[in-house]
Amino acid sequence: MGKVIAVANEKGGVAKTTSAKNIAVGLAKAGKRVLAIDTDPSTNLTSNLGIVVNDEIGSICDIYMHYMHKDDGTCKKGIYHQEEGIDVIPSTSKLYEIKELLNVAKMKEIMLRNFINTIRNDYDYILIDCPAGSDILPINALFAADSLIVPMQAHISSIEALNNLLERIKEVRLLNGTGDKPDIIGVLFTTVRAETNNDKYFMSSLREQYGNTIHFFNTFIPQSSRFPESDYASESIFKYASAKKQAMFYKDLVDEILEIEEGE
Repeated sequence: MGKVIAVANEKGGVAKTTSAKNIAVGLAKAGKRVLAIDTDPSTNLTSNLGIVVNDEIGSICDIYMHYMHKDDGTCKKGIYHQEEGIDVIPSTSKLYEIKELLNVAKMKEIMLRNFINTIRNDYDYILIDCPAGSDILPINALFAADSLIVPMQAHISSIEALNNLLERIKEVRLLNGTGDKPDIIGVLFTTVRAETNNDKYFMSSLREQYGNTIHFFNTFIPQSSRFPESDYASESIFKYASAKKQAMFYKDLVDEILEIEEGE
């Protein structure tokens, strides 16, 4: 049964999408069957992977509409195969409209989970790229996820968002009856200015403050122009800068994830 991992943080601009994309492709390079789901109406993951949505194939919007209408059977729309070896469920701006419909729908929090449960045996890992905020779209991801990866910047403004996410996780655990899902695989520091004392001190302080309750990845992702460049090129960092050190950071992160999840 595939493991469902949401890449989540209520704060925007923390490299959630860049991380979701590169983790997904990195897992595929490690021989895993991977599905990446874009649940953000801004469609950044979709465009960053070079997916052009076709009405016939569909998107995450069709999946939500299927479950809101309580149509019979499994939704067969929305899955694209991407050239770097992963499957992708893209998003479109129509998801803004879908979100408003979801807000008044019955069983609104678990529609994404209901869909994922029908296809999770087809994959080893399912990565959900979450939008910022705490509305019904990230809530669906939290209810669907077994665990979370939490990208965050080495900045004091990130602490409030982390605490808010921890409270949201407690609520979801209580409501879904598991008591322990979703858990946090790890906090991932992103856009780190490794040469500055400020970022070093912040990371060290947060590890000390939360280290007994939250795992922090040993790997961090440095600030680099190559990451937004790869997004603009609609490629993973592994394809865009395969021989550069930036690709090795995400390779090391994927190795950490596999060690935690599978002991590899």
